[in-house]
Amino acid sequence: MIAKVFQKFNYTSLIVSSILLMGVSYYYTTLDIIWSFFESKILNGIIVFGAFMLTIYSIDTVTRQLTIERANRNAYHLLLYPLVIFSFPLESIDMRFILGSAAIWSAWRNTRLFLETVNNQEKIKRLLDAVLLITISSLLILENIFILIVPIIILFVGNINRDIRYFIIIIGTPIIMIPAINVILTFLNLDSVLFSSYLFNTSNTLEISRFSNFVVPFSFWPLVIVIFYFLISVILKLRKTVGFQRRLLDIIGVIFFFSFITFFITNQNISGSEFHYISLILVYFISQIFTININSIYVNLIFISIIASTFIFKFII
Repeated sequence: MIAKVFQKFNYTSLIVSSILLMGVSYYYTTLDIIWSFFESKILNGIIVFGAFMLTIYSIDTVTRQLTIERANRNAYHLLLYPLVIFSFPLESIDMRFILGSAAIWSAWRNTRLFLETVNNQEKIKRLLDAVLLITISSLLILENIFILIVPIIILFVGNINRDIRYFIIIIGTPIIMIPAINVILTFLNLDSVLFSSYLFNTSNTLEISRFSNFVVPFSFWPLVIVIFYFLISVILKLRKTVGFQRRLLDIIGVIFFFSFITFFITNQNISGSEFHYISLILVYFISQIFTININSIYVNLIFISIIASTFIFKFII
């Protein structure tokens, strides 16, 4: 059956997942690329694949290694991630969202590790890595900097020792990095390449155009099915999550998801690449369905429904 290879995390499941991601990366290169650092499709395909591998590494950490269901560490998320991103209603490729989301999810991974570790020096390292990654992602899209609110909320609400160095890292890092990089790029006449924004007046403004009468197009139906499984998994996950910090992170993830999905779906001027901002959340929560005692028939049914709907609505209808 489809899911049998991913019942356990091993080299086979990892290789198959990598091959699937290579296939998705190739598919992305067949689409129009509206923003990228390079014109070469081969180079863009390599960069996309690298971003996917970075994201799935983050997903594996927060899903398999840090999940509360430690006795049932399957590898279904390695199959789920390629299927989820393949289901996105892509019209063109915008590398800002693919690279930015990869950096954000790597930052999310480091934030989870920051909460898990008890060594203070390790905490500082993980927090610094997370802040650096979010700051780097904000060089692509300025609004990403607002994600730094998440670690600040965690520090105030979570059961964590509020070391002053944590706040210095969160606030000081972007204040130092962003202006310095902006000066360098301006000197090199490259400032127009980065710092895209929806809200701020930059040289590369991202447009917002709302639908007057929004109707779900056929290309969105595979994603609708994925979101349906996500909603079921959210209920299951929040009911059995123990520990305030874990529950807080899950709730933040759900809020993050609904905020982004509402913004992107109701905006006419999207390429489809924007949905990578919800990829980790979708895979993380849906993977929780597979941690309960569920018949393999239902596991395969979930994957088959995603695969079938994607091919039907993306390539046939």
